[in-house]
This record gives sequence, C-alpha cells and structure tokens, in this order.
Amino acid sequence: MSPLGSYVEWQHAQVSTPRSVLAEVVRRAVGAGIDRVDRIVEGYSNEVYRVWCADGQDVVVRILRFDHDTSFAASAGEAAAIDLARAVGVPAPEILLHEMVGIDGSEFPVMVQRTVPGRPLGEIVDSLSERQRHDVLVEIGELIARINGVQVDDERDWPTAMSADLADRRAARDLMLAGGFSADQFDRMLELLETYVRDFPCEQWVLCHGDLSPKHIFVTDGRRDGAAVQVSGIIDFGDSKPGAPVHDLAVLRVRGPELDLPPLLAGYGAPADETYRRQLDLHTLIIALGSLEIGVEENDQACIKRSNQLIRSLVAGL
Repeated sequence: MSPLGSYVEWQHAQVSTPRSVLAEVVRRAVGAGIDRVDRIVEGYSNEVYRVWCADGQDVVVRILRFDHDTSFAASAGEAAAIDLARAVGVPAPEILLHEMVGIDGSEFPVMVQRTVPGRPLGEIVDSLSERQRHDVLVEIGELIARINGVQVDDERDWPTAMSADLADRRAARDLMLAGGFSADQFDRMLELLETYVRDFPCEQWVLCHGDLSPKHIFVTDGRRDGAAVQVSGIIDFGDSKPGAPVHDLAVLRVRGPELDLPPLLAGYGAPADETYRRQLDLHTLIIALGSLEIGVEENDQACIKRSNQLIRSLVAGL
C-alpha cells in the first residue's frame, strides 16, 4: 500500500502544478483570472483541477501527466472522442483550450473544459425514487447507444485485439488466484472467453467511452422536488477507444453494479434474446477480471469483493 492509502492518492501527491501556470492556462482559455482552485484527486492519467474564475465561469483543467504516453497525440485522441460524442448529441464537456504546457521543465498536454452541471450519479442514485431511477437509466442507455453508434476504424482486427486482451488476462493468473479463485476456475473462465472471441466476432469497431461509471455520469438533482432526473454530462473520455458495441455497457456493469440492467438495455435498444445477453455477459467477464486484477494489485478490498461477486455470478449464468 502507498503512504496515503491508495496508489492514485500517492501518485497525485508527487506533483502539483503551480497556480501561476493554471492562471495562465485559464486566462488563455476564457480570458478571466482565477478566483478559486480545487484539486480533484481521481484517475490514473490526469492531474485535474476545478477552477472558479473571477468573472463567474467554472472550468476544469486536465493535464495529461501520469500516463505512459503524455504526448499531444494521446491527448488529441480524447479530444476527438469528445467532439464525436458532442456531434451526436451526447452532453460531453465543451473543450475551451487544448495545447501543450510547460511544467517543471517538461511539456504536457493540457485541456480546459467547461464544467458540466449537476452531480455524479453515484452520489445520488440510492436516494432516487423508483421512477426517477428507471427513467435516468433509460436515458443513459440511449446516450451510450449514441456514442456506440459512431463507427470508427482501428489498425487491429477483432482476433488480434482479443488475443492481446486474453494474453493480458493469462498474464494476471497469479493475481486472479489471489483474488479468490482456484486454478481450475481461472482456466474455465479463460475457456469461456476463448469461445467468446470465436462466437461473437466484431466486424465494425465503434466509438466507446471506455470508462463509464456512476462518477463519470452527471445528472440533475431532482430529489427534493421529485422532478425528473436527467443526464447533464458525461465526462472523462481519456480511455475512449474503438471497441465492440457491448463494451461500454459491460464497463458500466462492472463500475456500477448497483445500477439496474433492464432499463439500461431498454434505452440502448439492445436485443432481448439470450444470445445477446450471453455476448454481453462474456464481455463483462473480461472487464470484471481486469477490475479484480487492479483490486488485488492495490489491495483494494472493496474492489476485490465487488469484482469477485460479479465474476462468480457471471460464470454461474454462463
């Protein structure tokens, strides 16, 4: 374990962008000075600040500082995904500035975005009425379908991409065993995933957010007056990628196991047959195994328990 209790907290504690640099970046983005700055200690790739400007504007500054690739091209991939999502009506953040910035003698990509309104779904979902919860999950499904409706290209084909994914899972065998599974159970899961690659080939890649979770989906807060709760923003496209149409739904199932699946699938327009559900469950198994791997590496007991329970449920159903 790291000194501050999590790898992310430890990583963010190692660096801090000077206020003067933030002030200059924000000035170029919106032409205003800084009034207040709050650091957001989340995520593995970006150093993030929420900035309230002297003229009342509210922006987020994201500096790609921790990833293995901190080139402008890497950051441009996120910006392109945001633009594609906004073009099909998804409330992704408005990009106000995207350039390189000098910090501590190095150059890093910086992106200034307009702060999306509302609150993260994860903060209020448990207090929503049954109707509010159902309706907002249907809307989330609809928005995922819009993102996944954008066709994109990738240099890798389905067999090549999935071979790499399965190789990663095999390489994490010891971590899976430390996460509560026997060698036989792990081998059975890999056999299931091999059938997935064979039986459900993806002929056309689509745009995927890549890290959909209740903390990345912002909603209006209608708890007090009983008003409809609506999606006000989807943030953090840093893990966006070409993927299979089931990818984002699978990721959201792993990141937000408390979210009801039927309204998400209804909003998405997913087929109701057992074949589609098997495809989704198998893809979810891939993501859940990756989540368990991270949990074991970071000794995150809550993540280990959550991932272990989901994996066992998926395998039992498959």
